[in-house]
Amino acid sequence: MTLPPPFPSISDYYAFFGVVSIILGILGFLRAKSRASLIAGGLSGLALVGAAFVIAKHYKFEPEHLNRGYIMGLALSVMLLGRFLPGFLKSKKFYPAGIMALLSLGGVVAGILGLMGKAA
Repeated sequence: MTLPPPFPSISDYYAFFGVVSIILGILGFLRAKSRASLIAGGLSGLALVGAAFVIAKHYKFEPEHLNRGYIMGLALSVMLLGRFLPGFLKSKKFYPAGIMALLSLGGVVAGILGLMGKAA
């Protein structure tokens, strides 16, 4: 019998991160008419929500495949960190680059902890 994951779990974090990515992509489109923000925010957000779903599904039903979701979330977080951290360091503006860099860093830590079996 597997126990339910603690709340908040890594899947909750990735779901939150994904929703924030989608919202910031929409705001980027509305404010700056940036289609790139809309597309990138939407796709990365959906992928992060997908990683959260994979983690939650495998935690309960197929724990032997749990790492797939952690790897998805970790890879996306590393890519987003590589995109937003340099922009934040250059501009020193917390919105949107700082928010995304901070969330990406959290996603990297969450993915590593999940792969190490230190968190659910």
